[in-house]
Formats: sequence, structure tokens, C-alpha cells
Amino acid sequence: MSSKSSPLLLSIGAALLLLTVGLYALLSREITPRFSDARYRIAEGSWQSFSDSLPPSDSVQNLDLAFSLTLNPLHAHNFQILADDCVEKLTVNEQVVGQDIIPFCDLLHGKVLGLGHLLHAGTNVVTMTIQNVGGPASYTWRIAWWDPLLLAGRALLLIGLIAGAVLLSKGLVLSRWQNAFFGVFSSGVILRLLYVFVTPYQVRAYDADGHLEYIQYVAQHLALPAIKDGWEFYQAPLYYVLTGLWLHVGNAYGRALALLIRDTQWLACFSSILTLAGMGWIATLLFSRKEKAERVLLLASLAVLPSIVFLSARINNDTFLLLWEVFCLGFLIAWWQNGRWKNWWLAIILLALSILTKTNGLLLVPIAFLLLALKRRLPLKTKVLVGAVSLLLLTLTTGWLFTLRNGASLNQPLVVNTGNLSSALYVKNTVETFTEFNVLRMAVYPYNNPWDDAFGRQYFWEYFFKSAFFGEFDFGVALKPIASAILVCGFLALLYAAYGAWLCIRREGLRTLPLWSAAGFLLLGHALHRYTSAFSCSQDFRYSLLVSVPVLYFTIRGIKQIHAPFLRAAGVVILLADISLQVVLLAAVLFIS
Repeated sequence: MSSKSSPLLLSIGAALLLLTVGLYALLSREITPRFSDARYRIAEGSWQSFSDSLPPSDSVQNLDLAFSLTLNPLHAHNFQILADDCVEKLTVNEQVVGQDIIPFCDLLHGKVLGLGHLLHAGTNVVTMTIQNVGGPASYTWRIAWWDPLLLAGRALLLIGLIAGAVLLSKGLVLSRWQNAFFGVFSSGVILRLLYVFVTPYQVRAYDADGHLEYIQYVAQHLALPAIKDGWEFYQAPLYYVLTGLWLHVGNAYGRALALLIRDTQWLACFSSILTLAGMGWIATLLFSRKEKAERVLLLASLAVLPSIVFLSARINNDTFLLLWEVFCLGFLIAWWQNGRWKNWWLAIILLALSILTKTNGLLLVPIAFLLLALKRRLPLKTKVLVGAVSLLLLTLTTGWLFTLRNGASLNQPLVVNTGNLSSALYVKNTVETFTEFNVLRMAVYPYNNPWDDAFGRQYFWEYFFKSAFFGEFDFGVALKPIASAILVCGFLALLYAAYGAWLCIRREGLRTLPLWSAAGFLLLGHALHRYTSAFSCSQDFRYSLLVSVPVLYFTIRGIKQIHAPFLRAAGVVILLADISLQVVLLAAVLFIS
């Protein structure tokens, strides 16, 4: 912070940010409907109460639903309605609605209905008939994104946040490059907010209802479930305990389930913003004060990487895992550079939190202890003592997870539900599947398809690379040229990353050990997971999101240290083009959503 900083502008900026967030939260609570007294019946049978889920079916089945919709005086008028699989009939306060578009079958987008003329403050009675053609049955009501009240609230939130960020920037009296760095961070925050605005928790998510079921179990019972009673119940519990406690308190105060689910998404968004801040901190650790452009480039590359942005609206433990991992790596780098023991112990605490959030955190253990073993000017006696205490701390905090919780005698895998995956997801373990990396095939088929070999799902590195940008999701034919261009630019940037990693190991060796050891252990661990659990979905980049930090660092180092001016300029253009294309892709995704 500059000595010329303005406390007044800083105070006004901070107050504006808090006021804006508080007003938006208040408005969201006011306009969100509350659902109660939900009942269903099958084929004119008797009515039965339900809260979370409807019964599945093996054949075509019609279900009649009835529930109360309670609205505050200030409420939304436009709602998006979906059902699995079709909406056959809808009445609101005994008035049949949507006769021009109902029945309809559109589980992805549903239909938006203007119901303002039928709804009133207080309790409204809604009845629906939905058709389930097999499998799970469900329905969803949510406020349409273009509802004037919701749209106005989001616009005010963005304007307030941008104004607050500008005031903070002015108050800090930042230099040109500091402003650029702060601007990239602020843009990353806004991008995540926009993504959360338009993304329901089930969209571009992985088994969202399974994770929500775990959270709701903890909220209802204030205890952990048996690991084999639910699809996601085997997972490490920290994320579910924290979010479950929030749902428990919210339920006690009568907060609507829709709001509590949305709260969980906002918690993911806040975690994603903190993760981005941690990545910015790592950028300042890895590049010196003179390397201002390099800091900005690294943060910008991480801020727009789609697989990281997608986390900001998800309900699953990956959101917390990446947060703990990023700060753990940051403190390990700081300790490696300055030797301050507080950084080491903070890293160990964050390592324990990572393991308690998801067992993927175990891959950080060899990284941390390798750094301890190879730390220069540190007596062997100190290394042994610190290592023993650190291992004891990790064992005391996480050991119960692998013994009392999982049951060591059961001889079960860490990822319990892999035994229940469809055999159609199985892929072979061969030399070819672990060595092929066909850029042309990826350009032709840029999206992953975990079910179809034509998309290259059987090739580990191709699936892994594509999922860094697109996950397992298909963004349509219209965005396919952009997706292909992203992959081509990403591949070319990867060549610079390989060169940068080779130079760092060859010329600097131990100085960059935290980066190349992290990349090595994370990639090796993911490859071993794919080998032992040979399913296409095991190859997803979301299991190794932290590897993006060292890879992008090596990319920038490779560009900077290459001798040929043309190749250096080409590297900058390629990286900037890849960043720009990812922004275009995300903007299109926001618009489509």
C-alpha cells in the first residue's frame, strides 16, 4: 500500500461493497418464494407428502403434484418451470395456465411463464401434472433470470461491486501494473458472479443431487451417514459438515430450501473468489517485483480457465478442496523461499483441511515432505523432528477418516462408488491409451464424451487436456470453432510450458522444486487413479485443478526465456489469444444459460 493512500476512499469503497452485498442478499430473500405442503399421487391414488424427491419409475407414469407457494409483498412474477420429463398440466390458484405451451417436454431449459396476474402476496395453491417416462421424477420452479426484480438486483450488485472496486483502487493509489493486476482480479470476480447468476446448481455439475443429499443428511441428523448408504456418502466430510450446519440453522429459522441451496452456491462462489486471491498471491511469490507483466499474465490465465470458473456455482467438495490446496501450495512456496516456520505449519494445517475435504488432498503430502527433506541449510535433526511432528499432526487430524470412518477392515477403495459405475464408461489400460496425444483429433472433436470412443475418450492425456477447458460438457456446434481454437492455442502454449519446466529443472533445480514437484506428483497421482479405476470419467481435469498453477507458470517462464524474438512474441500472442478465446467461450456460455 502506498503512503499516499486515502483512508477515506478505502473506507467508502469497503462500505459500498458491504452495503451492496447486504442489499442484494435482502432483496434475494424478499423475492424468493417458499414452497411447503408438497404432496403427490400416482394414477388418481391417495395423496402422499414429500419433501425432497419423487419416486422413480420403470415405465411411463403420470404424477399429480400439489404444493403451497408463499410470496412476500415484493415478489417475482416470472418463473422458469422444468420437469423430468414433461409438464402435462399446471394450475395456479385454481386457474389453468400455459395452455398455449403446455404440455411440453424440455428438461434442459423448461418454459418461462409470466404468472404475475395469478399470484398474490401470501399463500398460493399450485397443482401440476408431470409425466415421467422412466427413471427419477422431479420438477423445478425457479425465478426467470430476466424477471425485472431479479435483473435489477443483479445489475445493482454489479454496479456497486465495480464502483467499490474502483474506489478501493483509487484509495490504494496503485501503480499502472498494480492497477492491471487488481483489474484482472476484479474481472475474475465479476466473471464468477455472472456465472453464478445464470447457473442453476444442476447445470455443468457432477452428481449435484448426490452431494446435496449428503449435505441434507448432515443438516437433518447432525451426524455423518454410513459411507455406502448414498452415492456420495463415502466422501471426506468437511465440506458437507460446514454446508450441512448452514442448512441446519437455515431450516431452524424457516429459510426456504431454494434459498438454502442458493446459499450453498454462493458459498462456492465466495470460495472461488478466495481461491483466485490465493492464486494472485502465488503469482507475486513466483515472479519478482520487476516481473509485473508476468504476474498479470499468470493471474489472467488462471482467472478465466473454464474448469476453475465452473467451480463457482457447483455444489460439491471440489470448491473447498481447490481453496485449501492453493493456499497450502502458496505457504509451501513461501516457506521454501524464506524459511519461516509459521508458513510451514500453516501449510500443514491446510494440508489436513484438504484431506478432510477430499482424499485427493493426499497428493500434497509427498510434495510437502519432499520439500522438507531437500530444504537447504536445515539440520537433519530439525528435519526429522519437524517431519515427525507434522506427520503426527496429520495422523491425529485425518487418520480417523481412513480407519474409524471408512473402516480399514473393509478392504474398499478410496472412491467407493467406482464399483457402481456403468460398464459403458470402462476404458482399456494400454500403452496407447496412456501415450497418444492427437492434436488433430482433439481439434475435430473438442468436447469430451465419456461414452463414445470416437471422441477420444480412451486416451488419458487427450481427455485430461480437453476437460481442463470444457469438462465433460458439450457446448454445441456454434461454439465448436472457438473450442477447437482454444485447444490448438492451449497445445502450443503447452510446448512453451514443457520448455519452461525443462529450463527450471536444468538451470534452477531446487529453487523451483515446489512447482515441478507439485506438477509431477499431481499428474502421476491422476494417472495412477485412471489406471486403477479405468473409467473415462476418472480422467477429468477437475481431480487435478491445482496442476494449472505450475503448468501456467512454466508456460510464462518458457515464453520469457526463449532466445528467438519471433518465438517469444509468438508465445505471448498464443497465450493472450487463448485467454481471449476462453473469455469469449465463457461469455457465450453465460448468454446461452
